Amino acid sequence: MNYDIQGRYYTGQTGIQDRISFIRSVYLWLMGGFAVAGLGALSSPFVANGLFSIAGRFFPWVLFIAQFGALMFASAVSRRKPLNRLAYALFTYISGIIAGIVMLVVARQSGFGIVMAAFGMTAGDFLLLTIINFATKKDFSFLRSFVIVGIGVMFFGSLIAAIFHIETLGLLAAGVAVIACSAKILYDTSAMLRTQDFSDPAGFALSLFVSLYNIFLSLLRLLGGRRN
Repeated sequence: MNYDIQGRYYTGQTGIQDRISFIRSVYLWLMGGFAVAGLGALSSPFVANGLFSIAGRFFPWVLFIAQFGALMFASAVSRRKPLNRLAYALFTYISGIIAGIVMLVVARQSGFGIVMAAFGMTAGDFLLLTIINFATKKDFSFLRSFVIVGIGVMFFGSLIAAIFHIETLGLLAAGVAVIACSAKILYDTSAMLRTQDFSDPAGFALSLFVSLYNIFLSLLRLLGGRRN
């Protein structure tokens, strides 16, 4: 189904096929990102050992800075082929390394069931939100301000909690992250269904990947945090 600039539906076989192709590309990019992240997670013990021998206890901050830089790079070149593929792969690989390290820590301290529960809840959340978008065809652009505020609280709350080791604030930020990133999935999917610009599937996939990544890590924190 297609939309005009005001969000009204319009028909046309060519437009429908273009949109279907675009949506397919977005989800193919997203699946590719998770495949690369999986490789990063598998290699995380070796990378963590190597970085620890170089940076010592500061290696988590090295990974965080590298991830943030890779995210900025991937966002900046999302329309530039083939550089967007390299940048997207770099970001998702680093994210996989971080997720792998967190999963290992949580599994050792709280059990592997917590990891599986967080994974299942993240997948279920994404599936439900996607179905809501496709079924209702509602415009969720009104969530923009809520998403911006929520992500700001998530980011700065998590940063302060990590620096000053405030467990309660970290758990609160994780809860906000789940809500804000779920809202962002609604917002991004709605925008994907309504956009007339089909030239940036990598950008949409990157945004969805970041939201799902944050939801997964936040659920790990919430489910396993009180046992750590």
